[in-house]
Amino acid sequence: MTFGSELKPNEFGAINGYTEKQLEVYGALAKLLADKATAEKEYGRKVVELAQGFQQQLAGLHESSGGSGMDSLALTDAEAEGAGPLELTAAVNEWAARLEEEGRLHVQVGSKTSSDIADELRAAYDGLAEARRKTLDGYQRLLAERDATYEQKDRARTAYDARSKTLAGSLQRQERATTEKDQEKFRQRADRDTSLRNQAKNEYILHVAVANGAKNAVNRVLTPRAMDAMQAINDHRVAQTRQLLLQMLAMQAAADSRRAAATQRATSVVSRVAPTADSDQLVRRRTAAGQSRWDEPADFRVVVDAAAGEDDAIARDGESQAILRNLGLQAQRDAQRAEEEMRTAASTAEQCRQRAQAGAKGSDRELERAADADRDSAIAELHAVQHRALHAAVELHLGHAVAHGSLHAFKPVTLALSRTCDYCAESIGGLQRKAARCSLCEYTCHAKCQIKVEPNCPGPDTDHKSGFLSMFGSLRSKKKQPQHQRSASVLSADSAVSGAPPSIGATSQASLPRQHAQPLPPALPMLQPTAPPPTTSLVAANAGTVAVLYDFAGDGATTLTVRASDRVRIVEPDTDASGWTAVELPSGLQGLVPTSYVDMSEYKPPPTQHRMLALNEPKPEYVVALYDFSARDPDELSFAAGDRIRVVSREIGDGWLQGALSGGREGRLPVAYVQNEDDDDDD
Repeated sequence: MTFGSELKPNEFGAINGYTEKQLEVYGALAKLLADKATAEKEYGRKVVELAQGFQQQLAGLHESSGGSGMDSLALTDAEAEGAGPLELTAAVNEWAARLEEEGRLHVQVGSKTSSDIADELRAAYDGLAEARRKTLDGYQRLLAERDATYEQKDRARTAYDARSKTLAGSLQRQERATTEKDQEKFRQRADRDTSLRNQAKNEYILHVAVANGAKNAVNRVLTPRAMDAMQAINDHRVAQTRQLLLQMLAMQAAADSRRAAATQRATSVVSRVAPTADSDQLVRRRTAAGQSRWDEPADFRVVVDAAAGEDDAIARDGESQAILRNLGLQAQRDAQRAEEEMRTAASTAEQCRQRAQAGAKGSDRELERAADADRDSAIAELHAVQHRALHAAVELHLGHAVAHGSLHAFKPVTLALSRTCDYCAESIGGLQRKAARCSLCEYTCHAKCQIKVEPNCPGPDTDHKSGFLSMFGSLRSKKKQPQHQRSASVLSADSAVSGAPPSIGATSQASLPRQHAQPLPPALPMLQPTAPPPTTSLVAANAGTVAVLYDFAGDGATTLTVRASDRVRIVEPDTDASGWTAVELPSGLQGLVPTSYVDMSEYKPPPTQHRMLALNEPKPEYVVALYDFSARDPDELSFAAGDRIRVVSREIGDGWLQGALSGGREGRLPVAYVQNEDDDDDD
């Protein structure tokens, strides 16, 4: 019956408290024996006074045993040599009387008790107390390692959420863009933010897998093992105390034959003590009292924004697959290293326990060394579980492909001269020129690019250069195929020639690095309206005509159906940046069409509108919300990402400004959550 198999993981604290209290009694016993030995060595009057005083106390407590006929605590020779049971008080009195009568033996007995019993007991107590402390420290470090894994998971979740918000902001700015140049610029930014979001998501998923592996290892394996280590300390305490008490009693029996009966009685009692008796009693007591309960926590789950169409599947685009393979191969290597460390530490701990069980001198120190080895083994095993969990998570999504590959041996380097990154083909420049270089194949890239490089290191390059020429790379690196992305201007030109409306994700397969090519989604309109069509009636005005750029199917109620190359008259331009423009067809029918579907560059406002704009100068200042914000105080303004907010005042300071929404709501808002509307073109 062991603590780890019978009790629950959340009872480690109770077991530690029990062991600590038992060790305090162990130390108190050592102090008692040391005081006794000192008293014995003083001999003479002090010994007699102590013994007589003790006998007087016993006499005051003595009650005559009617069945035994003992009216006095003093035992006759026959009574001392008898086999019948004796009261503990009488035995102790006999022992005190022997101290008084056999003063000449006190120095010898005291010296032997001090050196062989009390000092050993104190040394054993110190060793076991240190073993308990180290076991507790190792377990706390184990929990800290587990909690650090949880914190990494939470940080990965925070990073994923932040990347998702950034991507949402990029997509909203992309939707508000009105020119092809802006559309292309924001489309590129959205593609970059999508890649960063996918990386953050993958890291989050992997951290969840690692956290679950750490949780299961701590709860199911490592905590029971730590509890068993506490039990080993407690059992050794019992065995060591039993051994020293037997030694003391044997010495007393040899020094004083007249106490043989009492000594034999005590010996027989102590001999019946089993090392596991205390532990068994603790288990039975806690189980019977219903204190042994444990509800295992559920596994962690990946939480994504389902409303935005997200799922919990890991991203497997080309760049993500390279990153995942690198992580999986590195985790496999780290797991093997951790398992080797675990086996070495576990073997050391077992050898120490075997030496402690042999009962040799200094066995308590062996348990202390076993506690150190147990701690190292447990931490190494937890690390191995984490690495295996990471490798298994990658293999689950990529299959056995993760097992094939050769990791690059990247080392951080500082380049003497600028050079081109072998991965992204961009210059590694700047004041410090920090880079990463494979020590085997001389593959050199940005430090940020090394995790994205395919794990296909070919090994040392036989054409490797040394000296000054090594700054310009090896012959192998000169033969690498460039991985430049297709120019954004080429994509823009393709869109213009084809006549297709601007689209999200319009980057073609050719625009991505070779290892990143993935099927692209169907083209969608780049700029969607940021507000629903107004329901109020349209007021006709003398406005100019413009050409329709793309086909648009209206609902027949507030929006019109138009065809590319149609000409429509502007009734009300999109002055509030809602994404909708009021137009009139040649048939006289009026309605709304998306602003991005008509060529507003042809539009010239009539003179009346010019005068109205002049009367409204200066124009009000507007900002655009980058993220959602929920008010925490009554004077704060809640808004959603993409909202257009009029600036009322910037004078309130401390990173806040006063603003108002189109509905009239006004309040304070943080500057970090918004961006000047005029800055969109500068991003």
